[in-house]
Amino acid sequence: MPTIPDLPRVIALITHLRQPQGPSRLARIVQQVIPDYQERARIEIVETTLARLLERARELENGQRVDIIICSGASADYLRRHIATPVLSIHMGELDLIRALDLARSRATKVGILSFGQAHPELAAMQALFTVEIREATYASFEEAREQVERLASDGYRVIIGSSTVAQLADEAGAQGMLALNADSIRRTLDNALAICRSRAQSLLQQQRLNAVLRNLSDGVIALDAEGLVQSINPRMATLLEIPAERARGRPIGEVIPDLDPAGILGSGEGEESQLIRVGTKTLAASLTPIIEDGKADGVVITCQESNAIQRADRRIRSLARPRQFTARYRFEQIIGEAPAFRATVRLAQRYAQTDSTVLITGESGTGKELLAQSLHNASTRQQAPFVAINCAAFPESLLESELFGYEEGAFTGSRKGGKIGLIETAHTGTLFLDEIGDMPVSLQTRLLRVLQEREVLRLGASEPTPVDIRVVAATHCDLRARIADGRFREDLFYRLNILRLAAPPLRERVQDIPILVGAILERLPRAPGSPQPEAQAFGPLMPYLLRHRWPGNIRELENIVERMAISAQELEDGDPGRSLATLFPELFEGEQAGLPLATAAPAADDLRSLGKAAEAAHARQILDACRGDQDEAARRLGVSRTTLWRRLRGGKGN
Repeated sequence: MPTIPDLPRVIALITHLRQPQGPSRLARIVQQVIPDYQERARIEIVETTLARLLERARELENGQRVDIIICSGASADYLRRHIATPVLSIHMGELDLIRALDLARSRATKVGILSFGQAHPELAAMQALFTVEIREATYASFEEAREQVERLASDGYRVIIGSSTVAQLADEAGAQGMLALNADSIRRTLDNALAICRSRAQSLLQQQRLNAVLRNLSDGVIALDAEGLVQSINPRMATLLEIPAERARGRPIGEVIPDLDPAGILGSGEGEESQLIRVGTKTLAASLTPIIEDGKADGVVITCQESNAIQRADRRIRSLARPRQFTARYRFEQIIGEAPAFRATVRLAQRYAQTDSTVLITGESGTGKELLAQSLHNASTRQQAPFVAINCAAFPESLLESELFGYEEGAFTGSRKGGKIGLIETAHTGTLFLDEIGDMPVSLQTRLLRVLQEREVLRLGASEPTPVDIRVVAATHCDLRARIADGRFREDLFYRLNILRLAAPPLRERVQDIPILVGAILERLPRAPGSPQPEAQAFGPLMPYLLRHRWPGNIRELENIVERMAISAQELEDGDPGRSLATLFPELFEGEQAGLPLATAAPAADDLRSLGKAAEAAHARQILDACRGDQDEAARRLGVSRTTLWRRLRGGKGN
């Protein structure tokens, strides 16, 4: 990598007709200025003849001794055409001429001015300010400068102002040559030269950084000119193409990548184009972007990635962009219940978690179908990926379609700019939980069936489907076979969903779990500031009614009643228990008043007593675990003696 010197290296290249014996007048002026720049630049004076001008400049350039050259206008114009090093003219300004004229009027009555390239029209306006006759001429070459000097001298102009070479020509022609340049001219030129050096240094740094970036890019990059020839190629692209970079440069792209065709984008110069190409055994995704100069395509930049790298990046982006709500909170170890039917369902779900097959969970509302679905996800190999749950009965049909499948920009009036990813795509590599699947509109069932069959989703307004890798878990409280019979559910979708089946038992079939669930619900209820948490035994009067209730709302209904009981505990202590229970919990007494049968699984009296003892023991164990085995602290929290605590832990044995 090229290095950038600490200080710019400036050469003041002064030309003469003949090499002077000592420092010339211009060299002495430059030498006078150098101390002002010693901390900003390394300035060197080189004097040479016109005959050796190019030779000396090339020696300086080849020896890497110079960053910029300053010299007179004619020399600068000549060198710019023959060397790569920047060359800056020492400019003769109007103020420099005025100073020279002021000095010249004491020496002659007629003064000639010879300038390279362009004249100074301001001199005509200032002619009246001087008591001398002034004539200005210009030249474009050394021979023309000699002719102009001789003409001025023959016309009686005794002082001729110009560059050091013009001054020497004037001396040879019998006139007096006067140097127009002074210290201020040199300072202005040096300031401009240092500004150019700073700009070039910054450009060089940017180029070095760009080269470093291209070398280290994981993408392959190749640049073509307007003819489709390879101009540059980075190491990654050379590796992908399995070709040395040197062999690729200058060749038509069709010889380097036969499957790639940039003709379309070179011709139109519009937009960006994507192509899939085969190189050996690899599939590359190529992106072609036109290089626009003066409104037309002047080349193409091609970036390539291996398709599997794009897939990995896509997974990372989906993971990073996933909102936090797309996570599953519950695990199998958090599921409470000891009823045989319920434990059998949990064990079956644990086995299903080890597969990727679609699961259909059936059960009444409030039986914990989503809890099972989240536990399935967290016990699977997809646990680090998103868990996306959507209630199919909670959205109108038009909104549900856009939420599930997403849409492209402009797919419909009011669509979001840039489009929107659907929940099915959001669940990529994870689990899609479709709750209340029986209430999904039939028109969307058809689209969902294609997702399950093809594992790809088509956004609204899109022409190309997007592949997805998802595990589907569906849940319903409906009788899907009855819905199939009346045309509200597709039979083929039912068989796609009904691969693995879980039935969540209702709470009335888990009567023995009610005391345990009451204790668990009570533990997680928020406490009001300054009020104690009700103990489980406060539910003693209510327990017989809980055990014989039919629980149409299942665990969700039980949570409501426990929270109501916790809030009303003080009122129950102060009033008539029998009347208060019926007033606060009318749903528990509705069956008796209407003469309805009680829960079919209601146990006998002896079983009720054993269930009450089991509930007390379970609650005592929970408090003891919360106290980390400290029985004294647990007894204090329960408001009983340590002996009573020990008896309750044994389930009441010994009473």
